[in-house]
Amino acid sequence: MATLRATRHADAFTGRHVLSMGDYHPRDLDLLFRTADETRSDLASGRDHRPLAGRLLMSAFFDKSTRTRLAHETAMIRLGGTVAGFADATVTRAGGTTQESDDDIARMVSLYGDVVVVRHPETGWPAHAASLSEAAMVINGGDGVGEHPTQTMVDLYTMHRRFGGLDGLRILILNDLRMRCVRSLLLGLRHFDCTVYGLSASGKDAAALPEGVPPIHTGRDLDSLLSEVDIVYSSPTVAAERPEDSLDRVTLNRDLLRRHSGHDITVMHPLPRKGEVDTDLDDTRFAGYWEQADNGVPVRMALLRLMFGC
Repeated sequence: MATLRATRHADAFTGRHVLSMGDYHPRDLDLLFRTADETRSDLASGRDHRPLAGRLLMSAFFDKSTRTRLAHETAMIRLGGTVAGFADATVTRAGGTTQESDDDIARMVSLYGDVVVVRHPETGWPAHAASLSEAAMVINGGDGVGEHPTQTMVDLYTMHRRFGGLDGLRILILNDLRMRCVRSLLLGLRHFDCTVYGLSASGKDAAALPEGVPPIHTGRDLDSLLSEVDIVYSSPTVAAERPEDSLDRVTLNRDLLRRHSGHDITVMHPLPRKGEVDTDLDDTRFAGYWEQADNGVPVRMALLRLMFGC
């Protein structure tokens, strides 16, 4: 604990917005991971550690969410803080006949809360909301096809715990390579010695990826890749607008992995799933996605602790 507190004055989190994985380096992620380990230990032991008593987290979700909103809110409550806000913009004055602007709502919630978690269908909008905030810190909870930094923090922490580190990992990304979770994941992996393969569904190849991310190796068949990689990371394909877009979507199941994987490959998925991961994997050694979901709270608890410098 003393070591963490001694280093936090110079970290990338204290008093800062969380908008992009491009803002973080290995030393920052190491600090986050150590704080998450400490937080998990507190939770497991039942220690009542409530450093954010009196602080308020505002949820401003202009787009739907399950895990992101609930994990941030649970994290704040477990740290002793409180939560308010909305999970559906139509219950605010942004809906109905009033049509209050999203900008005005963003300014208002930033006046009320100490930290605001924003999800918005428009790419780049959380950064815009941060520019409107006078005091509250803003967390990007997912913006269009832009980024989802806290999801990637959870993903990287899960890989770190499962494999003891990130260097040397071989990762296959499947299905929709355009998704924000993929963009953030690649930004998070850019400082580590990982090999990244890609296999996309029809019309869902990676496009306009951020600069500096690891190259995605394509052109390999699924069967041979499954025999080599450590992690299969499937993105959601819920954004498909036409049935034909998902006809060649890869569905991971127990039989496929047992036939082609000679080792304990880990399947990860940020959820929600829509046919990418069969339920017959749920209780097998391959399943890593429930661990991801479980890590969502301690990682965000760690993030909030760091943001508030405690």
